[in-house]
Amino acid sequence: MEHVQAGREMSAAVDELLSWESLTIGAGIDATPEEVAAYLDAVTTRDGGAPATPGQARLLAELELTVAVGDPDRERRMRDLGPDDELDGAMTVNFGGRDVAGVKNIEDRTYVRVGAQSIVDDVYGGDEAAVAAAARFEEDAQELPSSVGAAAGALHGNWTEIDPYLLDDYAAALHEAGGVDEEAAGRLGTALVDGASLLVPETQLALADALGDALRSGGELHRRGDADGAEQVDVSLPAADAWRALDPLLGVMTEQLRQFGLPPLVTAPDEEDGGRVTARLQIRNGVLTDATVDLAQFGGAAAEAADGAPALPLHLSLAGGSALSLKPPESDGPLDPAELTVALMYLRVQAEERAEDPDRADVPGPMQP
Repeated sequence: MEHVQAGREMSAAVDELLSWESLTIGAGIDATPEEVAAYLDAVTTRDGGAPATPGQARLLAELELTVAVGDPDRERRMRDLGPDDELDGAMTVNFGGRDVAGVKNIEDRTYVRVGAQSIVDDVYGGDEAAVAAAARFEEDAQELPSSVGAAAGALHGNWTEIDPYLLDDYAAALHEAGGVDEEAAGRLGTALVDGASLLVPETQLALADALGDALRSGGELHRRGDADGAEQVDVSLPAADAWRALDPLLGVMTEQLRQFGLPPLVTAPDEEDGGRVTARLQIRNGVLTDATVDLAQFGGAAAEAADGAPALPLHLSLAGGSALSLKPPESDGPLDPAELTVALMYLRVQAEERAEDPDRADVPGPMQP
């Protein structure tokens, strides 16, 4: 009887969450760098891989992934949308500081934002001089002439419209004119566009409906009382069902980690895996607001290798409304790779001249195409 009543309350809590015209999901690892390192060491070393570095553990512990989706007309609730209905979406990634990267799909157009200073500081742990150089790069980009205004905005870290089919051309410009490592340039572009896959309607509706589907297919619920002003409910699911519920988010998170040189945290369980996964859900004022699942519970090679390792809780925060703007940024069209090349060449010349004469005034001059 308790299971039936808890199921009704959970269904109502999910329904209330989806009563908004938009939805925000935040994801992060609820563990210290030391706990992350212990987990990764158990996963990788028993599979013959290299131990995790302190830097990798720190980044994973500080990872913050934010996704917001909603009806572009702001007229229909999320629960009333169907598979063929349009959704706008945005995603940002950071590692405890400013956003490192972001992507938006608005009205079938794609926009990205990349923070050079954040990447140098937060991802690669650059020293003071490297961080200062990245900050100077963004400042210089802001001062570029209006003839390369779109590229200047992109290099300064503004939202910029891109053509996903021109990723190779953008990467070539970053490598050839900007001096960015070829592999790194390609990884960054891939990370952004792969991240956009999380924003398509089919993925979002699957993510929103997955909990209900999982419960109907064999979920067991148990109340755990109140804590921090919220009702705590444990839901136990077959491992394969739990994976299907989380796969849209875990897949994109894994791809983002790979593109930034970080190891995957978990692998998909075998369909025949008879194990179960338990998640702790929080209901606050009748609305589902949080979900936490220990990734070490999943089957497959990663879970077997992690036997005895500390728990690795993935925490999801859920909220009605959009924490990220779903309005289209100002744009005159997708960024032209040729314009990006010119802007990067100008910045490189400017940096070389500054290195030769540190007292040189930084006033942009005329540019030749």
